[in-house]
Amino acid sequence: MSWKLIAKAEQRLSNEIALLRPPHGGDLRVALGYPNTYHVGMSNLGLQVVYGIMNQTPGVRCERFFLPDPDEIEEYERHGRRLFTLESQQPLEGCDLIAITCSYENDYCNVLRILELAGLPLLAKDRGPEYPLVLVGGAVTLLNPEPLADFVDLFSVGEAEGLVEDLVDKLREVRDLPRHEQLQALAHVPGLYAPALYEPIYEDGRFVALEPRDGAPATIAKNYISRDQFEAINSSSWLMTEDTEFSKTFLVEVSRGCPYVCRFCTVGFSYPKVRWKPLDRIWEDIETVKHHNPRVGLISATVGNHPQIDQLCEGLMRENLGVSFSSLRADQLPDSILDTLVRGGSKSMTLAPETGSEALRKSINKRFSDEQYFEASQRAFHKGIKNLKMYSMVGLPNELDEDMDALVKLVEKTRKLQVACGQGGGRITLGLGLFVPKPLTPYQWNAMATLKLAESRMARVSSQLARVGGVKVNAEVPKTAILEGLQARADRRLGKVLLRVYRKPSYKNWLKALAEEGISLETELYRQREPDEVLPWSHIASSWPKERLLRDSERAREQRFKEVLVK
Repeated sequence: MSWKLIAKAEQRLSNEIALLRPPHGGDLRVALGYPNTYHVGMSNLGLQVVYGIMNQTPGVRCERFFLPDPDEIEEYERHGRRLFTLESQQPLEGCDLIAITCSYENDYCNVLRILELAGLPLLAKDRGPEYPLVLVGGAVTLLNPEPLADFVDLFSVGEAEGLVEDLVDKLREVRDLPRHEQLQALAHVPGLYAPALYEPIYEDGRFVALEPRDGAPATIAKNYISRDQFEAINSSSWLMTEDTEFSKTFLVEVSRGCPYVCRFCTVGFSYPKVRWKPLDRIWEDIETVKHHNPRVGLISATVGNHPQIDQLCEGLMRENLGVSFSSLRADQLPDSILDTLVRGGSKSMTLAPETGSEALRKSINKRFSDEQYFEASQRAFHKGIKNLKMYSMVGLPNELDEDMDALVKLVEKTRKLQVACGQGGGRITLGLGLFVPKPLTPYQWNAMATLKLAESRMARVSSQLARVGGVKVNAEVPKTAILEGLQARADRRLGKVLLRVYRKPSYKNWLKALAEEGISLETELYRQREPDEVLPWSHIASSWPKERLLRDSERAREQRFKEVLVK
């Protein structure tokens, strides 16, 4: 017994403001986790939404777990303890279901680490009915869950709100059956995918098919809730804490999906039409916590498009609540948002141009001009925003060296506007990230930019901006994005690589493990895929038909090529 681990858990619980705790009793025990630390995981609204749904489902007791901090892992291993839940400190292996919500591909190694710390065999085929079922859901499973297929019993594909009730009912029905029969029954619940019921086929070292067995569906349909259901549900924080990325912040989902279809972004392609949360429903959630005087975080792919954004901002200012916005567009930035930020004490905001040139921006379907960006930035500076964070990608399809120079000019002019507006004491921070072509978008066939090209283009921008006062460049480590891209686009063979690297997932160890398994970045990542190629995620239903995605990809290339010819 490690009293240090228990004391840490109790301290975290005591520091939380809880609107909901697991009920006593219940015939179905669920351990719900996030494959990163408590500090990171408690910033994830999806985890909290599922926590609320589960604990309001009759007969279910749902407790949380997270990847332990490094010092906690040492303590677990020193005392031979199994990973336990936060609320009651009971081992995960004693639950009926271990559910993990995963948002980022680079957390895949952490999924394996969690299973190991919990005392479970890593491979699903080695776990019998005496072990809990392991389910993984979240943003990554909407796209390509295959790299984790060997370790997971079930994937949740779609939105949890429409799935939990059917999942719980079926779990009760099959709990005494052999594991394979459990999976056969669960595979027919809409939105569930049981990878053990599918056989991958390879020819000449290439993935060519995924064949369903035992009556499993050939295509995994995604589970979505209706507009009316979305408007009615609670999709805000159930728990607040200072020990998180968003300290003592009440997260409120104000929309789901996106009205835009930026070609690089998965949101517009992963969800059906955008659904807005009505103003009265948003306020109903905020009213429950405003006496705690939290900061309110509005979660949306495009907050500025909410049809009642002005009224919402007016109410937040009236209540003197600090506010943060998850995503802002230069062409949808009403003064009400700027006023709310400044009144709430914010001196910084993020406005992403995504690219340096209008031509490339148009090619990725991010349709606002440089002038619109400058106008939005200028209004922000005049309102009292002192620091501006900009974000841009490198390595986009159809990108040229001249786009890097255009980005430098965009930043330089924005800095001049900042000074002219009386905010010269502030700073422009440019974040540079390497583009990852994601599944089920028009760029799913595109090759990813190589490490050499990414480093060259980031250096080109950084060196030119180094001479500009008041500007700082934060360039992402391209190796991190390359590993993300590999895991986002791989088939099941990557599971053997994950087994080799999950304890020490350095880039060097990844390259070594890939070589040992006969997998090359050139084939899996740096290769343009053919339109008729069967992709590892082809069995996951797409909101856009393949033919439409192909046409849109070609349209993006034609648009950029036309712009270059005109010049």
